[in-house]
Amino acid sequence: MAFQATIYTYGNIGIDANELIQLLNPHNINCVVDCRPLTNTRIARNTPKDELKLVLSQHHIAYIPFFQHFGHFPPSTRSVKGTILYKRAISTPEFIQGIERIKNGIQKGFSICIIDGETNIYQSTRYTIIAKRLKEDYNITHLFANGHYYTHEQVELLKKEEKIKRQQKNKAKQAIGKSGEELAALYLTQNGYQILDKNWNLYKGCEIDIIALKDNKLHFIEVKKRTTDIYGAPEAAINYKKMKHIGKAIQAYRYQRSLFNIDYQIDSIAIIYHSEQDYQLKHFLGIRWGNGACDATIVFNQLPLN
Repeated sequence: MAFQATIYTYGNIGIDANELIQLLNPHNINCVVDCRPLTNTRIARNTPKDELKLVLSQHHIAYIPFFQHFGHFPPSTRSVKGTILYKRAISTPEFIQGIERIKNGIQKGFSICIIDGETNIYQSTRYTIIAKRLKEDYNITHLFANGHYYTHEQVELLKKEEKIKRQQKNKAKQAIGKSGEELAALYLTQNGYQILDKNWNLYKGCEIDIIALKDNKLHFIEVKKRTTDIYGAPEAAINYKKMKHIGKAIQAYRYQRSLFNIDYQIDSIAIIYHSEQDYQLKHFLGIRWGNGACDATIVFNQLPLN
């Protein structure tokens, strides 16, 4: 198998020359390719380019500004949302020229580290564009501020694992949400309410979790649930904007169902949920915006069996 040289990358919103040298030295890197803008003094910790070049030269590390090749992507390379499109980006003359310069540098014996100003590697062009192209011909190793380093393949694997974790977390949240609304509906039916609709949606943002009828009065109920109240009580999530959306949804619902002659009120059910056998439910009746005002509060506790 033919030998492949290694190209390194590093990114940070504030690059400090001395910290950068400490990261480069263990890997015998002798050339820094800088993709940051030509003027980038707005970030307090960012070492100016001239100073960075001077400090690197004192440690026998070459410094090459590369913004014109790898730091700037014209509008023609972007989607309508502004996202840089990989195939368009790597096809620009400037980018192609930059790749050729990197190849020539490797052939001359330089050990290269490409730097940019993005701390989050997944959002950086050094990962999504530059390394993705260079990995066809070279081994890629990404350096991090804590001194750790990973191959490009390891970073891709970590990204996949993080995506799976987010998906699992979202599924868990959805499961909790569903359980919360089911528990709220169970509580309501056990207390004489007739459930008319669940998750009634006028449009995104204007939805009502539960619509119920009791004693010839409509109850439009917003259900909030948490697994803990450490970040605030569930009922605190019902703010002025949410109340306005609920009001619009109520008007539309009454119009569609021709329910003009029935009295109504807005309720909220807040649940601190641990399991189906262990939760606290608070029913706020007749809530009004402003200091969490409501007509009455009913507290229900479902406790686990001893």
